[in-house]
Amino acid sequence: MKRKSILTLCAIVSLGAFAQQTIVKDVEKAIGGLNPDLNALVAAANNIKPALTNDETKGDAKTWYVAGKANFAIYDKQQTAMMMKQPIDTVLMGNSMVEGYKYFMTALPLDSVKQLEKDGSYKLEKDGSVKVKTKYSKEIVNTLVTRHEDFNRAGGLLYDAKHFAEAAEAWGIYAGLPYSGLAARSKFVVADTILGLTAYYQGIALWQAGNPKDAVGAFANARKLGYKHKEAYDYALNCAAQAQDNAAIVAIAEEALQVFGGKDIQYMNILINDKLNREEFDSAENLINSALQIDANNAELLNLKGLIVENKGDEDAALVEFKKAIEIDNTLAQGYFNAGRIIMKKVVAQQKAMETMNRSDYAKAKEEVLIPLLKEALPYMERAYQLDDSNANAKRILSNIYYQLGDEEALQALDK
Repeated sequence: MKRKSILTLCAIVSLGAFAQQTIVKDVEKAIGGLNPDLNALVAAANNIKPALTNDETKGDAKTWYVAGKANFAIYDKQQTAMMMKQPIDTVLMGNSMVEGYKYFMTALPLDSVKQLEKDGSYKLEKDGSVKVKTKYSKEIVNTLVTRHEDFNRAGGLLYDAKHFAEAAEAWGIYAGLPYSGLAARSKFVVADTILGLTAYYQGIALWQAGNPKDAVGAFANARKLGYKHKEAYDYALNCAAQAQDNAAIVAIAEEALQVFGGKDIQYMNILINDKLNREEFDSAENLINSALQIDANNAELLNLKGLIVENKGDEDAALVEFKKAIEIDNTLAQGYFNAGRIIMKKVVAQQKAMETMNRSDYAKAKEEVLIPLLKEALPYMERAYQLDDSNANAKRILSNIYYQLGDEEALQALDK
């Protein structure tokens, strides 16, 4: 009974494997027939899918090879219809190229059978490696090379249909194949500049598909291939910011600065902020000075320089920079705030010095030094708060100034 059960089980397994192999043969026959229609080709591509997951057939290169051919046949059928001005399914057409590529790439590593001697040992090449026989690899590689331009077209079809993720995949295949190692670069008769442009399109598609992280990589590949137009850097910066990848932002800005120099100050600003965040103040100041040689009237840069100079301990020099900044831009709230803040630091220092004075000296110092400093700080802080009433520190300092100057009316108005 047990022996019979085992034999029965083996028969069932063999029957299942035979059925899957029959499906592969049927699909191969269907796509190789005389001018099959589109419905037949789509049916064939769907019919072979169970064989791609079946344990008896998924490890066979032929299964994937036939599946790839079925999808390429769908593309060809649609392309013929398009040339004849007949209606087509552009999404089906584009995706069939991508699917065909995936199936062929799965078939390649499976299409290698180690050759055996009569005694069961492996046949060896002259260099000692095992001899390997392939059946489909040569045709697969030749097909991918000759169909290279079709992947570019597929990307365009999918992009126009707003299938952005799929378009990016097709364009990624197109940009990557010449350097994939499948065939010599010379086999692909396309310039790197075209590949770079396509990689740029891939980045745009990934961005529109909501995948900024991979878009950054696509834009980097575009630049590597020679597409060094400004938009390849600016879109990459935007995507890196969306992905919250600060390291990528800095790297892109550094690369862009080498290409464009001072033509766009934004790259310098990014690097300056990075240096400030790292507290590399000397490097930041050097970058700012370089940027100011390009754009001497950049108020924000002057404000930043003031902060750096202040951090280095020279508050008088910092005040000069803040004043320069607001002379150039009278709407720069931070410039006014920083100027008023520096003066108020002098107020605090003066008040501390007055703590040990006698009454007479205190009154004199208050009248001759303290009050003038408060009055000097006042217009800067009033303007800062006028420009940005969300600045709680500006309001707090302004309230203190009014209080010390005895301006009760202004203090009450501020509180309201």
